[in-house]
Amino acid sequence: MKTFSISQAVAEPFRQAVRRPMATMIWGLVLLAPTALAFAAIIPMLTELMASGAFENGPGPDHVSPFDDDFAAMMQFQIWSQLANIAQLFAVLLVTTAIIRAVFASRRGDSAAHLRIGMQELYVAVIGVTVGIGMVITVVAAVLLAVAIGLALGGTPEPWRSLIYFGMGIGLAVGFLALWGRLALLAPACLRYNTFAFVEGWKLGRGQTWRLLALMIVMFFVALVLCAVLFTVILVAAMFVGGGMAAMEPEPEAVQAWFEGLQGRPLLLIGGGILLLLPVAWVHGFCQLLGAAPFARAVLDLAPDVTPNSAISADTALIDH
Repeated sequence: MKTFSISQAVAEPFRQAVRRPMATMIWGLVLLAPTALAFAAIIPMLTELMASGAFENGPGPDHVSPFDDDFAAMMQFQIWSQLANIAQLFAVLLVTTAIIRAVFASRRGDSAAHLRIGMQELYVAVIGVTVGIGMVITVVAAVLLAVAIGLALGGTPEPWRSLIYFGMGIGLAVGFLALWGRLALLAPACLRYNTFAFVEGWKLGRGQTWRLLALMIVMFFVALVLCAVLFTVILVAAMFVGGGMAAMEPEPEAVQAWFEGLQGRPLLLIGGGILLLLPVAWVHGFCQLLGAAPFARAVLDLAPDVTPNSAISADTALIDH
């Protein structure tokens, strides 16, 4: 029986980030694009409301929402918010599929960072919607079952009742993680087999449940460590900037005048925005790598040799032509 290497699966996001730094940044830019477009549409509306004094009422019994007197503005805000959510889901679909494609492509490059819009994206989208609906139903059923068992055990003396509840919680958590590990193979399997790989992806996880569970636990701790490192870097940078400003002891009027002067220097704002955007985009792309690349690597190790109709062949044909 074929298996996969947990260490290789954990290392795959870092391998891809080092091998494809520009692609990682492009993936992050794609993920940030819906948010940027939503802000570009919403900020002018909020600016107009601020100029009209809609936000001047402070909290209190007489506080009035800025949207209470402007139904059109409220509807516009809601529409843009929902469109941004839909666009964000579409961006996640494109980037996730591109990451899986990149893992399967090994060292082969791609001028479009493996981003496509085609049938494979449709396969992954259907898998995602189906799994999402199924997980919601499963969670609701598990909650109802837990409530029923809790009511049935209402007369059990302590500490046995608490121990049973604790054991139920651990069992449910392990069960959901194991199930999610199996389901996480479905999307990469769609690209591996170039079809709606519900059956194929589920079969790939047969006999690998505990290894997939271990992979998810390891990736959780890896994400925690990376978040701690990133938070430390941001904190040190903030302390450095704050300490530098405190050492200069600027007057409040001077600081306000400097910020107000930025409005007349658009090139400085654009340059500063780009300098901030690029590392933020790379971090976003790498975060998506952490979620998708390990399971793509697992499918690459578990799946049999690729057939001529597979995703790798299709991707190779696109690159060659």
